[in-house]
Amino acid sequence: MAAPAKRLKRFRSDARGVAAVEFALVLPVLIVIYFGTIELTRILDANRKLTLFARTLGDLSGRADNPKPSTGDMATIAGAATTILRPLDASGLQIVVNAMGVESIYGTLYGGVCSSWAQNATQRPALQINGTNGLPATPAAYQFDGARYILAEVTMTYTPIIGSALYKWIFGAGGLTFTRQIPWSERTVNEIVMPGGTACPNYS
Repeated sequence: MAAPAKRLKRFRSDARGVAAVEFALVLPVLIVIYFGTIELTRILDANRKLTLFARTLGDLSGRADNPKPSTGDMATIAGAATTILRPLDASGLQIVVNAMGVESIYGTLYGGVCSSWAQNATQRPALQINGTNGLPATPAAYQFDGARYILAEVTMTYTPIIGSALYKWIFGAGGLTFTRQIPWSERTVNEIVMPGGTACPNYS
């Protein structure tokens, strides 16, 4: 009995495999933290770049050389602004650019869409009132009769490096989606009218 007891004692005091077991337990956690940090950095970067893209889109649209840009002109403007998003995938980017107007009707200010252009999305109908159907309220800077401004709306689905199924489980079938609505001043002498649209109605 002495020999088996001695071997059992040596077995219990042998720590040669402990490090390997501990490493095997800790490794999955380290991998999750590593890739989670990478994904978080990419998400924050994508969020920032989309904001810059929407601002640039509104700025370029609000200072168009032609106050009545064609569909090709707007596609060129959108394409130029899209370079900001690199290296993110912008192929499925949804863009809506609205020429907005504010008018006083019987002493009450109404803001809404005068004309709209869209790419990979549905353009907004003319005379859609601010604060309805997803349109933001009229910004304070444009709450006066005759105000004209551009509203750039962009939507982008984030594509993760890994774990796309996990993203869909957390955020739904569409995954993680970013949306921006950025108002921007028109910087032209004449009112800007989106392709196929008409100028804002004047009720004064």
